[in-house]
Amino acid sequence: MINKRRLVKTFKELVRIDSLSLREAQVARYVRRELRKLGIRSVQVGKPRGGDTGNMVSFVSGQGPLLLLNAHLDTVSPGRNIKPREKRGVICSDGTTVLGADNKAGVAAILEVLRTIKEQKLPHPHLQIIFTVAEEIGLVGAKNLSRSVLKAAYGLALDGGQIDKLLNAAPSQINLTATIIGKAAHAGVHPEAGVNAIRVASEAIAAMKIGRIDRETTANIGVIRGGKATNIIPAEVELRGEARSHDRAKLRRQVKAMTDQLRKACRRHGARLRLTTEQMYRSFAVRPDSPIVKLVLTGMKKERLRPQIKPSGGGSDANIFNARGVPTLVIGVGARQLHTTGEELVIRDFIRGTELLLTIIREAAGG
Repeated sequence: MINKRRLVKTFKELVRIDSLSLREAQVARYVRRELRKLGIRSVQVGKPRGGDTGNMVSFVSGQGPLLLLNAHLDTVSPGRNIKPREKRGVICSDGTTVLGADNKAGVAAILEVLRTIKEQKLPHPHLQIIFTVAEEIGLVGAKNLSRSVLKAAYGLALDGGQIDKLLNAAPSQINLTATIIGKAAHAGVHPEAGVNAIRVASEAIAAMKIGRIDRETTANIGVIRGGKATNIIPAEVELRGEARSHDRAKLRRQVKAMTDQLRKACRRHGARLRLTTEQMYRSFAVRPDSPIVKLVLTGMKKERLRPQIKPSGGGSDANIFNARGVPTLVIGVGARQLHTTGEELVIRDFIRGTELLLTIIREAAGG
């Protein structure tokens, strides 16, 4: 029912447009132009600080409850000058960048579904379409949406991979930034006069339990910066990390355990510590018997998929929408190996995922 060639063409056009977080203006112009061709007006809402454009919000009148459709416009690094390649039913980059299927595949799927609905005069519910910005750096665009903007009864966030997987839960995340301040000294002449900030950081990290903590909880130290030269005892080092959990009490305990090790290592060596923590987003869980879950399961079965209801290990705009009262699920459109230069989009799954979205929309309007 959808135009498969046009879907793939749109995706390739989208990924060729650079749109790193906070630099999505060019791709937003493309999407706005395509919506305008369909007679759909979009407004810019909630422009993040430092960004060059805001979230794009549109409404399409229909019949039935208001359904939110969401995808984000930004991509991760390395994401400039992406060159999509198609071979053996898969689209990938040239290997020097990500592909940008996260989340240009979701954007292309929504655009194709809207085109198909208009061309074939298909029944559909009232639709609220939100293309967000700066999702990849902490759901910043979605956080900038006021509660008054979110009017939908329920929603779907198109973000990621398996088309038979319905993600109905996601964890909370807390980020931490720690600066360890030691004392500089000449490494060859009087090293004992210095306090090596990198050593302090290393001892703290080595004492932390990170990685998979339990079924609901993970933790990571992802960035370490410090030092100036091999002959200088490093006086300062910065660490950046995170912890996630579906259980908020476990999350608090994990963050405390990580920060306790930083404090202990600093005390042991006479270093100082500057520490900040930030709640990035809160967990959500949509009940399996909720209307939106039932709607998606019906659509999946009609498309002859074997649905899996599972929690996610990552955050998405759905975390923000759920926190603001719109029960929202995450569904995939065929992307794999996200956030790597090996990222790829399986064309068959991309097409089926887009057809699934159309089926769900028609179901929401009473079939």
